[in-house]
Amino acid sequence: MLRLKIIVNCGPCEAYIGKCLDSIKRQTYPHWEAYVTIDPHGDRTFECAQVEKGGDERITVTQNTDSLYSTANLVRAIDRSQAEPEDVIVTLDGDDWFSSEEVLRIIVRTYTTFDCWLTYGSWVPNFDDGYVGQWPAYPEGITDFRARRYLATQVKTWKKWLWDLIDDRDLRDENGQYFRATGDQAVMFPMLEMSGTHRAKHISDILMIYNRATPYSADKTKYREMKQNEAYIRSKPAYTQLPEKIVRSG
Repeated sequence: MLRLKIIVNCGPCEAYIGKCLDSIKRQTYPHWEAYVTIDPHGDRTFECAQVEKGGDERITVTQNTDSLYSTANLVRAIDRSQAEPEDVIVTLDGDDWFSSEEVLRIIVRTYTTFDCWLTYGSWVPNFDDGYVGQWPAYPEGITDFRARRYLATQVKTWKKWLWDLIDDRDLRDENGQYFRATGDQAVMFPMLEMSGTHRAKHISDILMIYNRATPYSADKTKYREMKQNEAYIRSKPAYTQLPEKIVRSG
């Protein structure tokens, strides 16, 4: 039985957090907990999250005093989850939602079928604006992930022990602060490199509805910062692919 720790990071998303949490609560796979972190933006996201949570003890809602942004919130939420090494971390933004009630079962089936360490998936936008989410898998056997088009999009999941092998400094910008934008690449490149394509599996099923209606997405509010961070992340040395025997004996 795989235990899933769902990490939900929220900016201003009072109009969507209820739909996000409802999509989690409707999952037919039962072995999950959700950790919701809300950066304060003067709206009612926290109140709306509390209403949707209701009495569901599987959901923990935390509101920050100050905005910490996605990467810092991810680090802190994983720590709060007290995930065990073989638990699977699942990420979902508070203004997006799972596409069906079977998403977690699809993810679990991928782990049990392929004995993988990491998955990345496919999504569709909530309206057709030409933004495509059905991206392909990385070609088999490649190792130069940072030199290629970034494909490791949502829904992103990984084994907790793999996360623990990332150097915390690689989740921070040139000023030593956790990335406020493009943190997904800082997170995924090291784990892709350590896993290799034989242990990092692409899921072609549509797993998520990506909310293109919100005006608060990073590509709309922090585009320049995103591109600067991406260049810095791609310039960093690649991690070494892990020999399976070392992992299995650890």
